[in-house]
Amino acid sequence: MGIRYWLKKRMSEAVNENGDLPLHVSILHTIFGGDEPTPRALGEHDQKTYPRELQELLRRRDDVAQEVMDMDLTNRAARVAAIPRLRELLRTYPHPLLYEALINAYVDEGRWDEARGAAFAARERRVEVSRSPYSEIRGETDRLNEWTPEEVDALRQEREARAAPPA
Repeated sequence: MGIRYWLKKRMSEAVNENGDLPLHVSILHTIFGGDEPTPRALGEHDQKTYPRELQELLRRRDDVAQEVMDMDLTNRAARVAAIPRLRELLRTYPHPLLYEALINAYVDEGRWDEARGAAFAARERRVEVSRSPYSEIRGETDRLNEWTPEEVDALRQEREARAAPPA
């Protein structure tokens, strides 16, 4: 098939009922097809148009969020006991609330280096989420405070100062 034949065929497929090309469509768009528009706001997808990748991410996020809500993270001992499960859940889906719970659990147990590492990982996840092509994922970190490794160090110094006997 020659290039002229191929171009003619592609152009004839795009002709409307009047025999003309649609005015709003460029010739290149007609020949090569256009890109799907990228959704920019929540609710731009419907049940039929949700990307499979996004469906899977949202399903995993929901599973993790449900499990965290069922956990008892209200007292110190329960948070410390939940550390292994929180780490497993982070492998399933790195939800920002998991990082928050894990940082608090590490602080409760006095594992300062792990708390700093989790704070760093949470900050990296926040950057990753902010660059997501999906608004549903970008919205995860809205209105959440961010832990920094420096805040963990300040909390450590405060706790050590309180625990030190007065001279």
